[in-house]
Amino acid sequence: MTDTHAATDSAVEAAATWHSRLDAPDMDWDRFGEWLAGDPAHRTAYDSIASLDAEFVAAAPAIAARLPANDDHADIAHQDVVPFAASRGRRWQWAALGSSGALAAGLAFMLVAPSGDDAAQAYETGRTETRSVTLADGSRMQIDRGSRVSVSGGGSPVIEIAQGAANFAVRHDPSRVLMVRAGGYEVRDLGTTFDVVSARGRVAVTVAEGMVSVTPVGGTSSDATTLHAGQSLDITPDKQIAERRKVDPARVSDWTDGRLDYDGAPLPLVAADIARYADSPLTVDPSAANLRFSGVLTIGDGSRLVDQLQAVLPIRVRRVAGVVHLGAAGGR
Repeated sequence: MTDTHAATDSAVEAAATWHSRLDAPDMDWDRFGEWLAGDPAHRTAYDSIASLDAEFVAAAPAIAARLPANDDHADIAHQDVVPFAASRGRRWQWAALGSSGALAAGLAFMLVAPSGDDAAQAYETGRTETRSVTLADGSRMQIDRGSRVSVSGGGSPVIEIAQGAANFAVRHDPSRVLMVRAGGYEVRDLGTTFDVVSARGRVAVTVAEGMVSVTPVGGTSSDATTLHAGQSLDITPDKQIAERRKVDPARVSDWTDGRLDYDGAPLPLVAADIARYADSPLTVDPSAANLRFSGVLTIGDGSRLVDQLQAVLPIRVRRVAGVVHLGAAGGR
């Protein structure tokens, strides 16, 4: 039994070391992939570390608010935006030592109360920030990085997602309906928590609680698809293809915690998510289209997501004319 505990502790320590180096310029992705593949316990340990790190990131603003003020940090609680970019090494140092330097870690956070009138209000996030918005009806909207969203409609909000993703926690009120428009589709809430992505020719609606109705713009009630908690609808509008699948409700909007968490997800779907954060467009070659991925990817600044994926899956990466192509690695 002692040997088992020692092996587990060793795997966790190694996982923490690898995770802390994800953003390092000299990160050895080949050795990382070999370590992950060497023992199923390594994958389990690494996923646990990545999830724990994401929990620290998500909790950072709340912890910061409870720390005593000093000359260096007295004004931080009054800032609208908390910087996102802190190295993983620093976050783990905070986890180990309780350092107040953790104030710099976490998702950028902004609480904005719309004016309440019918004029559209636009929100745009950069690559290193998210925003939390309280809508006029009391519902909450969390906007992902690299997103453009507008809000109108006052007490019956209408949200347009031009690019990116947003999560919604909606108050149940039969007298009003919150509507989200994205990629030629309308999502109407029925009192719920859900996520909408509109990026690079893909629309995805995922429900954590309650249910929503998804209809093409201009469609009738007979065209509507109802999604319940634990269901997702992935839509390719230009091909008029929609695929319903089951998801873990606890993993909906995992990007709000700085990670992407998958359980047997097809590679094209994972690539579409990564493309929201990467500098270059991603395509999946037919040779790799049937690959599936399970595990946790840490978003960071988005530049290492493809490397993390390549360390786990048998894929090769080609960069041609500014486009990243993911193909099967053959005998790898």
